[in-house]
Amino acid sequence: MEETNLQQVLYRCEESARIGFQIASSQEKQLQNTLLEAQDKVQRTIFDLVNSPYYDPQITEHLEEQLGIIRNEFDRLSITFKEDLLNLKDNLSKFSITIFGRTMAGKSTLMEILREGDGSSIGKGSQRTTREVRHYVWNGLDITDVPGIGAFEGEDDEQIAFEAAKTADLIIFLITDDEPKYIEAEYFSQIVGLGKPVICLVNVKTAISDDKSIKLVLRDINKCFNKEKLSAIRKQFLLFSDQFGQTWNHIPFVYVHLKAAYMAITTEDTEKKDMFYQASRIEDLKDRISELVKAKGEFYRIKTFIDIISNPTLESMEILLEHSRINSLKGRTLVSKRKQLVDWKNSFYRDGIARINSLIKNIRSDLNSEIAIFAEENFDNKNANKEWQNLMRSHKVEEKCKDLVVELKESCDEKLNDVSREVTSELNYIASLEMDNSLRMRRIIDGKKIWNWSSIVISGGLSIAASIAVLVESTLAGPLGIAAFSVMTIGSLGSFLFKSREKKEFEARKRLEKKLKENDCNSLKMQIEHAFNRRIISTIDTFTKEIDKITSIVFQLADTQKELAWKLDDHLLELNSNILEKGSNLIGASTLSNNYSRVARIPGNTSFLLLDDGMSISKEEKEDMHRLMSEIIAYNYDTDNKKVLISRVLGKDIDRDLITIEDKIGVAHINTERLTPKIYNRVRLAQQLSKLLIVNH
Repeated sequence: MEETNLQQVLYRCEESARIGFQIASSQEKQLQNTLLEAQDKVQRTIFDLVNSPYYDPQITEHLEEQLGIIRNEFDRLSITFKEDLLNLKDNLSKFSITIFGRTMAGKSTLMEILREGDGSSIGKGSQRTTREVRHYVWNGLDITDVPGIGAFEGEDDEQIAFEAAKTADLIIFLITDDEPKYIEAEYFSQIVGLGKPVICLVNVKTAISDDKSIKLVLRDINKCFNKEKLSAIRKQFLLFSDQFGQTWNHIPFVYVHLKAAYMAITTEDTEKKDMFYQASRIEDLKDRISELVKAKGEFYRIKTFIDIISNPTLESMEILLEHSRINSLKGRTLVSKRKQLVDWKNSFYRDGIARINSLIKNIRSDLNSEIAIFAEENFDNKNANKEWQNLMRSHKVEEKCKDLVVELKESCDEKLNDVSREVTSELNYIASLEMDNSLRMRRIIDGKKIWNWSSIVISGGLSIAASIAVLVESTLAGPLGIAAFSVMTIGSLGSFLFKSREKKEFEARKRLEKKLKENDCNSLKMQIEHAFNRRIISTIDTFTKEIDKITSIVFQLADTQKELAWKLDDHLLELNSNILEKGSNLIGASTLSNNYSRVARIPGNTSFLLLDDGMSISKEEKEDMHRLMSEIIAYNYDTDNKKVLISRVLGKDIDRDLITIEDKIGVAHINTERLTPKIYNRVRLAQQLSKLLIVNH
C-alpha cells in the first residue's frame, strides 16, 4: 500500500514537472530576447568605443575585451538555459535525488544499501572512490551518486558533483559523526544556496568487529546513537550557518549506521540480517525520503524547473552589479586623481613661470652691467651679433636656461610617474580588496560553462593601470625640444647701425643699449616659456585628457553592466512570483497568493514579499509556506519611496536616516560598521526590489 501511495504521488510529480517545464520554457524564451538585446547593447557600446574620436587601442583595448566577454557570457548563459531545460525535459517522469557529501563519508555504501548491491562500488580506504556520476532507481525514485567533495586535487570531481546537484529535486547530504568540518559546512551552504531541499544524513561510523559476538556488536552500535552526542553534533554543524547568512534549523537530520545496514543486506544469517537492519536505523532515512516526496514532491518538481532559470539569472545579475560597482569605484579614483593632477599643474605652472622670471631677472642683472661697455665696443662691429652670443656664452646663459627647463621637465616627469604609480596601486587595490573582502555568498561552479567574471575585475584593474603606465611612457618620451637660445637682436640692428656712424655714434650706442636691455632677455624669456608650455605643460594636458578618456570608458562600462543587470532583475522578479504562486496554490494559501505585489528571493534563504496597502498574510499561511519552501518568509508594505522601501527590507539593523540615494546614478548608500551575512542578504533582496545598487559607506 505504501509503495502504491508513493507511486501515485510520483505520477502527480510528473504532472507538476510538466507545469514547471512550461513556466521555465516561457521564461527562457523571454530571457533569450533580453539576452539578445543585451548582446546588441554591448556590441553598440563596443562600436562606440572603437569609433570614438578619442579611441586609443592601448587604452581602450582591455575595456573592449571586458564588453566582449560580457557579450559572450550572455551567449553562454542562453545556451546553458537551453541545455539544462532539455536535460530536465528528458527526465520529466523522474523524481531526482542526489547523494552529496565528503569523500569517504559513505556515499557508495548508501548506494549499495538502497540498490541492495554486492559492495563492488564501495571504496577500500583510498581517496576519491567515486569518480563519475552513477544512477540507480530505488522505490521509483532516481538516485544519483556523485563524486565526493573535499578530496585533494578533487576540483574537477566537485564541479561534476555540483553540476548534478543543480537538476536534483532533493539532496541527501552525507556527513559523519566525527567533529563537523568547516569545509563540509561550506559545501552544505552552497547546496542550500541553490534552494534545494536537503536531508542531512549523519553516518555513525562505529567499527564492526568480527571478533565480537553479535550482541556486543549491537551494543556498540546502539551506544553510538546516544541522543546527547548526536544532538551535540547537530548543534555544532548548525553553528556554521551564521557564517553564511543562512538558517539551517528547519533541515531534517537523520542518523544511520551505514555499515550495519550494509551488513544486513550482505549477511546470509537471517537473524543477523534483521538485527543489523534494525540497529542501523536505515528505515528512518527511507521513511523520511518517502514522507518528503509525498508531502512536497509536487512542489519540489516545479521548483527545480523554475530555479534552473532563476539561480543563474540571480547570479548573473549580482555579478554584473558587483562589477558595475567596482568599475564605478575605478572611475571615481580616476576622477580624483585627475583633479589632483589639475590642481598640481596649476601650482606647478605658477611656480615654473616664477622660476623663469627669476632666472631672466638674474641673467638681465648680470648682462646689464656689461651692456654699456659692449655697446661702446661693438656698435659699429659687423660681427656684433656673434660677439654678443660669445658674451652670453661666457655667462652660461644657454646652460642656465637649459638647466631650468630640464629641472622643470624632470619635475613633471616625476609627478606623472607618481600619478601613474598611484593610479596603478589604487586600481589594483580596489580590485583585489573588493574581490577578497566581498561578502558574496559562495556560488556553485558550473564546470563546463564556468562564469569566470571575477577574474575580469582583477584584470580590468590591471589593464587600466597598464594603460596609464603606457600613457606615461608615451607622454614623457621624445626630445626636450630646446637646442639653443639664439639671440638675433644684434643682427636685426645691422642696417640701422651702419647708416650714419659719424653723425649718430652716440645715438647708436644708446639705442643699442636700449635694444639689448628691452629685447634680448624678453626674447630669451619667450623661448623658455614656449619650451615650458609646449614640452611640459602640454604633456600634462595630454595626460589629463587621456585620463578623461579612460574615465569616460570605465563609467560607460559600469553603466552598461548595471543596465543589463536590471533587465535580468525584471525576469527574476517574475520567476519569484511564479514559484510563490505555485507554492501557494499547492498548500491552499489563497490570501498569500493574492495580497502581494512583488517578491524578492534568495534561494534557500529568504523570500521577501511586498504587500499592497491594507493587505495582510495570516500567520498560518506564512508558516505553511516556510515549511514548504524551507525559506524564511518575510514581508512588508510596498512604497514608491525607495529610501523607505530599502529601510523596510533591511530592517532595524540599518538606520534609515543614514540611507542616502543618488537617483542620477542609481545608487543607494547605507552605513554600517559591520556588513554581516544577514545584512548582506537583506541588501541583495533590497536591490532586487528597489533596482538600486546598494553600497556600504
